[in-house]
Amino acid sequence: MRGLIIRNILRFIALIAIQIFVLNNIYLGGYICPMLYAMFILMLPNRIGRIYTILIGFILGLSIDICSNTLGFHACATTVMAFCRTTFAEKIITRGEDISINTPSIYSVAPQFFIYYSSLLLLIHSLVFFALDYFNFTDILRIILSSVLTTVATLVLVIVWQMLFNHKRRTR
Repeated sequence: MRGLIIRNILRFIALIAIQIFVLNNIYLGGYICPMLYAMFILMLPNRIGRIYTILIGFILGLSIDICSNTLGFHACATTVMAFCRTTFAEKIITRGEDISINTPSIYSVAPQFFIYYSSLLLLIHSLVFFALDYFNFTDILRIILSSVLTTVATLVLVIVWQMLFNHKRRTR
């Protein structure tokens, strides 16, 4: 248990640092802005309650907002993502079964379920973020395009992170 807490604290710090110092400086084609820090919400242990997940999501987003000077966009997007996470984890990852999975990853569940779960949550995160960023319905196509492209870019980074740092093979 203590190892899991330490691993999550280190992951929290590492993802914030990578987002602030590297990924916030990458804005490809005016539409793609990878948001790897959202992976922290994806990989939270399932036994954490919804309230704690939402609180952690808010703190994570607020940390990025403070360092990025983005007026609460990240805090709102990660809070909404954290709110949806519990439901999606129950419906997609465990598929309604009583299965105990400590941390959702590409190795702890079937890869297609993890990718589906991640894609949906990252898309929700991106849609909320870009809707707040543009805050104009005349830019709805730009919001959707930015959200989809950012989701794909972030999903690729999440999978690469999983392959680099999660050495465990499929275990249940």
